[in-house]
Amino acid sequence: MKIHFASLGDVQEFVGLATLQPYAVQVMDRERTVNAKSFMEMFTLNFSEPLDVAVSGDGNEAHFAHAAKKFLV
Repeated sequence: MKIHFASLGDVQEFVGLATLQPYAVQVMDRERTVNAKSFMEMFTLNFSEPLDVAVSGDGNEAHFAHAAKKFLV
């Protein structure tokens, strides 16, 4: 799934959402993959383009997509 952030508050909200999940959530730009539960790691990404999100485990992607629908592109 692809996401985009419009503000610093969006990044903070997304990290909080990812942190609540019992499974791994990763966010990727063209150069790196980071842990979505780490605010500091998230800020190493390039926010000028949509980012890819990977969720571990079967069925978790649909659950997380629903929870993160505000950020989906």
